[in-house]
Amino acid sequence: MAKKKSLKGLGARYGVKPRKQYTKIQLQMKSKRSCPDCGSKKFGRESVGIWACKKCGFKIAGTAYDIKL
Repeated sequence: MAKKKSLKGLGARYGVKPRKQYTKIQLQMKSKRSCPDCGSKKFGRESVGIWACKKCGFKIAGTAYDIKL
């Protein structure tokens, strides 16, 4: 059974290309990351461009949807 990508949020609107781009960004943004400082899996996006660890409080600035170290 293949894993189906979610296209929630746009429905049947806007065409195929924008929906695929939206899905790619959403999956990239919501993926699990490990903290570069303490290594825990509680590292995520706090706001646009701000990424923080909920365990140790480490913050770093990155791009809007992903972090570049």
